[in-house]
Amino acid sequence: MTFDTAPRRRCAVVGLGARARLYTQALAGPYADRVDLVGFCDVNAHRMDVHNDWIASVHPDRVPVPTYGAEDFDEMLRRERVDLVVVCTVDRTHDDYIVRALEAGCDVVTEKPMTTDAERARRILDARRRTGRSVRVAFNYRYNPVHSAVRELLAGGEIGEVGSVHFEWLLDLRHGADYFRRWHRDKADSGGLLVHKSTHHFDLVNWWLDATPHTVFAQGGLFFYGDEAGRRRAWPATTSAHTAPRRPTTTRTPCAWPTSRSSSRSTWTQSRRTATTATRTSSRRA
Repeated sequence: MTFDTAPRRRCAVVGLGARARLYTQALAGPYADRVDLVGFCDVNAHRMDVHNDWIASVHPDRVPVPTYGAEDFDEMLRRERVDLVVVCTVDRTHDDYIVRALEAGCDVVTEKPMTTDAERARRILDARRRTGRSVRVAFNYRYNPVHSAVRELLAGGEIGEVGSVHFEWLLDLRHGADYFRRWHRDKADSGGLLVHKSTHHFDLVNWWLDATPHTVFAQGGLFFYGDEAGRRRAWPATTSAHTAPRRPTTTRTPCAWPTSRSSSRSTWTQSRRTATTATRTSSRRA
């Protein structure tokens, strides 16, 4: 079956923050011939109105997407006859919406990370097996042309069999600080940076090698952020990520960014940059 012959999908989006705009714009625009955008669901009605305003500014003849409060998620699935749900909520809530969508007979596309801990991951996988529906995690790093080229080179055997990978990804203070200004800073919401951010990188390595790790363990800590670090730097107790002294912004060329990484041991540190490092040994599937 091709896109041209596939039946139209009836799609709803739950969680209408800024990230969801990538989906709502695509579903109301380039993919409108394949998907009917039939529902928005969020705890904040204003966010849903903003997305409808964005869509109306580009597609003025389009009828506004019906909106539902978070407490009416199941009702939305039933009333709008949804068969595809896009989940863009806070990470700790992903499993709840994913499982409820699967049990309602829907397929799911979810923002990364799929969820924040092993118990929630098992709940999602159990529901997927039980219902026979699909769950796709939106790892957008795969679509970077450089990352796709690495995949093609490795799959083509250009460097031979890969036995070990070292992958390192550095965040400067501007990008890294973002994770400590928003809800991501609370590990209960995001799982921490090794979950929220590094899932991109673990996925890249698994995808590049067409393999999965046998054993994974990790350790981490706060070097630049947190109360203890603030005391070492003699910052006032009321100083937050919003009010902390800004360091000079440096100009980087594309080639200045690190391009390596991996997994069996994972370490996260942050000084002038936030660094996520992992080292792993992986075997290619038979």
